[in-house]
Amino acid sequence: MDRLVLSDAAWKRMAPLIIGRPDQKGSTGRDNRMFVEGV
Repeated sequence: MDRLVLSDAAWKRMAPLIIGRPDQKGSTGRDNRMFVEGV
């Protein structure tokens, strides 16, 4: 089984909607993609 569950295309569409991006102030997630896949 692949580590990555989401395709790159799906992540590209979803990533801008996730809080904790590096371009935002405050706390950021180290690996938002891994977190979303784990949930």
